Amino acid sequence: MSLTTQQPGTGEQVRPGWWDEPFQVFQTNLREIDAGLDVERTLDDVERHGANVWLLNVGGILSHYPTGLDFQTRNPHLAGRPGGDLVGDALAAARRRGVRLLARMDFSKVAPAIADAHPDWLYVSPAGERQVFEGLVSVCPSAGYYQERIFDVLDEVLDRYAVDGFFFNWFGFNERDYAGRVHGVCHCAACVVGFREHTGLDRLPDRAGDDGYRRWRGYATATIEALTARVRAHIAARRPDAGLILGTAADVLFHEANNAIGRTLWPYATGEAVSALRSSRPGKPVLVNAVAFWDMPYRLADEQPEMLGQYLAQAISRGANPSTYIMGPTGGIAYGGLDSAAAVTRFHRDHRREYTGLAPAAEVGLVRPDPLDDDGRHGTGTAEHRGLLTGLVERHVPFDVVPVGALETQDVDARFRVLVLPDLPSLPPGVVAALDRFVRGGGSLVATGRSGIGADGSVVDWFPGERQVEVVVDRDALKSSYVRLDGAAQEAGGRAADEVEGAVLVPRHGRHHRLAWRSDVVGRHLLIESAPYGPPEKAYGHVPGTDHVAGERRHGAGTVVQLSWVAGTAYLDTRLTRIRDVAVDLVVERLLDRPEGRLPVTVEAPEQVEVVVGRSAAGLVVHLLNHSGQRGNGYGPAVPVHHVTVRAAGLAGRAARALAGAASVLDDGEDLLVRIADVAELEVVVIEDGGPAAHGGLS
Repeated sequence: MSLTTQQPGTGEQVRPGWWDEPFQVFQTNLREIDAGLDVERTLDDVERHGANVWLLNVGGILSHYPTGLDFQTRNPHLAGRPGGDLVGDALAAARRRGVRLLARMDFSKVAPAIADAHPDWLYVSPAGERQVFEGLVSVCPSAGYYQERIFDVLDEVLDRYAVDGFFFNWFGFNERDYAGRVHGVCHCAACVVGFREHTGLDRLPDRAGDDGYRRWRGYATATIEALTARVRAHIAARRPDAGLILGTAADVLFHEANNAIGRTLWPYATGEAVSALRSSRPGKPVLVNAVAFWDMPYRLADEQPEMLGQYLAQAISRGANPSTYIMGPTGGIAYGGLDSAAAVTRFHRDHRREYTGLAPAAEVGLVRPDPLDDDGRHGTGTAEHRGLLTGLVERHVPFDVVPVGALETQDVDARFRVLVLPDLPSLPPGVVAALDRFVRGGGSLVATGRSGIGADGSVVDWFPGERQVEVVVDRDALKSSYVRLDGAAQEAGGRAADEVEGAVLVPRHGRHHRLAWRSDVVGRHLLIESAPYGPPEKAYGHVPGTDHVAGERRHGAGTVVQLSWVAGTAYLDTRLTRIRDVAVDLVVERLLDRPEGRLPVTVEAPEQVEVVVGRSAAGLVVHLLNHSGQRGNGYGPAVPVHHVTVRAAGLAGRAARALAGAASVLDDGEDLLVRIADVAELEVVVIEDGGPAAHGGLS
């Protein structure tokens, strides 16, 4: 009997296990001084939190059991614990309660004595130095400790303890340390050889920004993925019912939601990350670990409670399993956000059927650029992606995030009606071919900024643009130029409808890739060229435009819309909703291009309510997330949103309910209406429509 099944579209193997059902995790990240942990009290708190899985430190930097390996460091405080074995005590207590135990391992560093005995295992900076932090020495994933000895550690743990799985912390190349200091690319002997074999290049880059750094990141990613696959296979062979929580090659995919000094809040970060993982690896579950403290240097200070709750609400809305992470024993450090985390965790636990098999089901796929893909002039496209994502959230257009690389491996034709390409610096041939099939088969493409435009100004030959004429990015050149909204010209004071004054205009802010359009293109949104803007006495002279900033073209059975302006970036900068709507309207128009002429799910609510749609064993599942608590660089208390209506087209007569609060259900012609009295922070509407709990559209 095979232990694996093949994940659709990737050739990657998916191993079934207990992790395929909804689960909830609580992590106690222990210090040396916590070896005397009261396991019974801890499990009381874990269960009270709503979790059925306990993630506990086991080995690596410090072994919380009496290891017999000379390259591992036994916690000296175990000597004061009766029996001297925290892991054994924890596992026995967890088994009595039916709680699963996961082993937290950290192989990123070793004690100085071990480092001195095995210098070939260590990270080596470009200057030939070790990386040392708080007396611990970093090791390199290319070298022997990671590549060979960690399997000995796993065997020792598996021989002694029937743990339910493993989580590896900081499983990667240490270019930075805990303090954020940049040490650069590892130059150990193993990296020199491995990089040469992987790339054919003899010289390693020193740090980000150097020539060859992207090739280095490719080598580093491939090294970690290959090692993860080996670890996963090793665990599966030794104990088939134990899983691995880690990167894309693991059994369970992992994302940590946390705050950091100096990092500007991206409010949708957790939901975006989970959605991207679910889209690229649809056969695998995801775990989101929400950090209860505020940044690593302040582990004794609690995160804002609403921030912690928001992490987990976004996680479960996209189909991930919730995990809460504290330092030390439960009941020790005062983490005030735990009640917020527990509320979401218990909600997930108490609605098992609704979260069983919960899979993404939006008709819009928002493609996420590769953050390393930089054309050297205009960045990565991340700002455009975030601007468009924000606009879709505010307009209540359900979407799923698709990493650009997943376009080649996943069956986007079956999943989406519309794909949005936000200012992608490059489109590899395989991605272009996949998009070609998608559009020819009847899908719609909305491409903004550089998407589809080569570095030489050429344009994908089935896009609306024929060639790039000019790139306008200089702020002075953009000043006092506008984009005229279609249908927005107004008769005013006897002026003709095609005159500039009297039309509704938005600033042409950001960057504009002016295109020569193909002959069969329908132009959209006229460009109004610059004219004087000051002093006021001279602020006139704009003339009606003849060039368009967008074009629409049929291709096979589908349509391509090319908006050669970065409207998403401009929206992030200006927050002018008319700029936002230029791009979002193009998406909605393509969604409405169907015989019934309406969307499957619509929501009447303020812009602060995010709508996420999915399918599970219970039917159609609509999450409503209240973002009104967003403030500056975090979240505070949300303002309850009243009188929200969810309309499901063509589903009149179906059973429906709201899981968190009061709602009324009624038919409106062919449609089903669910009217919700209040959305405090999270509401979930479930409509038992009889549809499959699988990836696919809403209808």
